[in-house]
Amino acid sequence: MNPIMKHLNTAGLFLVFLSMIFYGCERTNREGYWNEKYDFIYDLPPIVFHYDHGILAGGYPDNKETVEIQFNDVCQYMGHVCLCGAGGYKIAEKAVNALKGRDEPPERGGFILISSRDHAVSDVIAYVLGCSRRNDPGENQYFIDTSIKAPAREYHYYIGYIPNTKAIHIIYRKHLLIGNELMDSLWKVGLSYENDPSSVSQADMELYRNTMYDMVKDVSMDRKKDLIEVELMDYDDFQAMLKRSKAK
Repeated sequence: MNPIMKHLNTAGLFLVFLSMIFYGCERTNREGYWNEKYDFIYDLPPIVFHYDHGILAGGYPDNKETVEIQFNDVCQYMGHVCLCGAGGYKIAEKAVNALKGRDEPPERGGFILISSRDHAVSDVIAYVLGCSRRNDPGENQYFIDTSIKAPAREYHYYIGYIPNTKAIHIIYRKHLLIGNELMDSLWKVGLSYENDPSSVSQADMELYRNTMYDMVKDVSMDRKKDLIEVELMDYDDFQAMLKRSKAK
């Protein structure tokens, strides 16, 4: 064989080998944690934040001043892919889009969250936005106000962004996904599985899994009309609500 052709063949084989390694690593990064049916989560756009302390601590590469929070980060924080993670991530995304300035990403940790319910959805919102939970009301950025009344599975979140002195009210009508009746049924299946996995039939397991997949996709891709409503609120009204929350 011509030496030049032999060299080219060797180089070609080496490139194929490298591409196989890269493809394998890429698949591992995308599929290493969750069932491959949830692959769509890796294509969801990240939420981009500026983070002063990250720069101060020297944790970022040179000339980098932002950090991306992805839905996969939320799934790892929760330990699983689920509706609560999807809802919290989407609500945080909508909050950032409504409150940030035009030209630069918002400061992670510059938000304050008041939730009508102490549940996993609000935990995820607080995680994404960087709202710390503190016993000291003056330092706390994540409050629960159970005096906010709402119909079953309708949740209210009041979020202020301090640097811009802006605030929003977000309503999450979770019942619009599949209705309260089916939600109740799935809730019972979940409780039964936690108490005794063998008590849950294969049919109920499949129903739970398939419905969960559909709901995560519907929320993540904004496929349900009126599911999440965002409205601007007067910043003074938000401050008054925050003052009451701190006094409790």
